[in-house]
Amino acid sequence: MVFFDKIKTEAFVLKKKILLNKDLLIFLFSQERGKIVVLAKGVRKINSKRSSYLETGNLVDIVLNVRNNFYYLKEINLLSGFYKIKQNKDKVKIIYQFFYILDKILPENKEEKNVYNFTKLFFINLNKQKNIDNELIYKYTNKILILLGYIKKKVSKNEIDRIFFELTNEKIPLIII
Repeated sequence: MVFFDKIKTEAFVLKKKILLNKDLLIFLFSQERGKIVVLAKGVRKINSKRSSYLETGNLVDIVLNVRNNFYYLKEINLLSGFYKIKQNKDKVKIIYQFFYILDKILPENKEEKNVYNFTKLFFINLNKQKNIDNELIYKYTNKILILLGYIKKKVSKNEIDRIFFELTNEKIPLIII
């Protein structure tokens, strides 16, 4: 008999990776565990009700089974799809950039409650905004870098690009949708 620990948490879907046999690897930013990688078995099947909840940018309530320090998706419920954001091409670009940055700089399996709460606030504010500021991604990235302890005070856009490159060996991509 196989025993699992169960975890229930709230999380943002950062990205997903297609695997064989109708499975996905889901990269989540969870409230209690920070950034985690979850195996979602069978969610790519045509009759799977869970697949639509696993879109990048969704806020979900999940139940995970944990075995040998690996997470398996058991249950999922959509809390918010942030549809106002996803209907605006410029807002979609911002969330993809934001999640790309988070995915690259967040440590795995380390609770980051302040960053999580700030991310949630970022989404709520972006959802309400009518006009998009082109520098918005840098304003929020500044705050994330401060919360994670990479910098002590706000820095310029060029400095953020330099710090991100030092941390990841990659440039912040310009996402064109």
